Amino acid sequence: MPTGIPFIVANEFAERFCFYGINSILALYLVQSMHFGEALATTWVSLFKSGAYFFPLLGAVVSDVFWGKFRTVIAFSLAYCAGCVVLALGRDPLMISIGLFLIAFGTGGIKPCVATNVGDQFTSANQQLIERAFSWFYLAINAGSTISILLCPLLLATKGPTIAFGLPAAMMFVATVVFWIGRRRFAVVAPAGRAWLRDVFSTKGISTILRLLAIYLFIAFFWALWDQSNGTTWSLQARSQSMDKDLGLGITLLPAQIQAVNAVLILILAPLFSYLVYPLAGRVFAVTPLRKIGAGLFVTASSFVVIAWIESRIQAGSVVSVWWQIVAYVILTAGEVLVSITGLEYSYKQAPLSMKSLIMALFLLSVSAGNLFTAAVNHFMVRPLAVTSLQAGSPTWLAVPDPADLVAGQKIDFAGATGIEVLGAGDKVDRLEGTYLVQSVDAATGRVQLMDAVTRQALVTRGVFAILSARVSTYALVGPAYFLFFAAIMAGVAALFVLVAVVVPEATYLRSDASGATAA
Repeated sequence: MPTGIPFIVANEFAERFCFYGINSILALYLVQSMHFGEALATTWVSLFKSGAYFFPLLGAVVSDVFWGKFRTVIAFSLAYCAGCVVLALGRDPLMISIGLFLIAFGTGGIKPCVATNVGDQFTSANQQLIERAFSWFYLAINAGSTISILLCPLLLATKGPTIAFGLPAAMMFVATVVFWIGRRRFAVVAPAGRAWLRDVFSTKGISTILRLLAIYLFIAFFWALWDQSNGTTWSLQARSQSMDKDLGLGITLLPAQIQAVNAVLILILAPLFSYLVYPLAGRVFAVTPLRKIGAGLFVTASSFVVIAWIESRIQAGSVVSVWWQIVAYVILTAGEVLVSITGLEYSYKQAPLSMKSLIMALFLLSVSAGNLFTAAVNHFMVRPLAVTSLQAGSPTWLAVPDPADLVAGQKIDFAGATGIEVLGAGDKVDRLEGTYLVQSVDAATGRVQLMDAVTRQALVTRGVFAILSARVSTYALVGPAYFLFFAAIMAGVAALFVLVAVVVPEATYLRSDASGATAA
């Protein structure tokens, strides 16, 4: 095993600790502390992740043409560190957006370089170890994310946002230093310079890009679903007290900690698939990368059916165990093993030597596109709700022209200066802003009663409703319909992928020595 691999793996562990730690609490922070509506928070986080997986294109060009992988990683890591500091100290939407942009810019710039740097350490003489190295690389990602996902939500709840976002910032500084220390142990592939443009726009280069983009278009929809389990809609669903988060044996999870199950499951399922599932399946049929990806797309769709069922129970006011969401995570993680790990290795092997960072960036662009799709759905599904008045008190009633369009459990968002304060437990007073729920509908009087989105208790308020400055909205995709929409999209995409994959040719490119490459 090449001696530079441990430094790359350690760097990835610390960087992923940072990214996933921030991501695990970002949506909940925006909802709970910044009073964003749930759809708006999901849109912000999805756009942040879309940016994080768009900027790899820039990092790939800088690396392959100008600086090489090492200098590119160090430069973008410094921007990454600066963004983490801004986010940890910022307490208004502008500072948060600046911090998130710098983090997305930094993490995006290093992504295609770090992953391809793993493959660059190998030649055709030890290529049989690539799969093992990529497994270690992927396990480092999930080990770092597991620890941070368990720890950062706890820090947010007990120590506040400065510490909760500050620890990931410290880990990013560690990641940068570790990578710099390993600089003399890395096998270095020099930047291709202007030859890179010749290779990219050659017949072989263009055909490689088009062939892979055809696959990545389908994988994008996988990420549209998967990333919702990673700190957004699945975590927001778990906020409800109608989800019993007691695992037994005295262990009760915070809403944002449940997503750590995914990283734990990766540690179990990745070797299980490699050493058991694939060999057994190979006795029956040829287990090719595209067949793995196709199966994974169907598996991923089914996980959202489970989440939709959970949402229907919560919307009806029934208590549902967190173990049902864990079942959904098991299904989703199996899809991740089939799609993501396979796609990572497939992308490296399919790329000519001078284009490996670019191809990795295009693979990551599928993540960006998937999150952009999720952001678009959450933005355009929000529709204004006409309100004639709001009667503060206990309970709180909202008068609307057509209450028949609303059902119990439906989400109602308030924004702007509403003039209303919400009275909580322990003399806590907060402004009426963010997401609340319909508790009941009184069609005879044209009113709906409001309740808290977490406790599902009747909303107690005071004040005079500022109808001219308040903004009230609701969602077109109500309750389980939201998750079933994504499940249907994924199932349709998977079916179409089966038809496309059978006509996509494959090629493998690996280094034969320190400067050349072989094509198989």
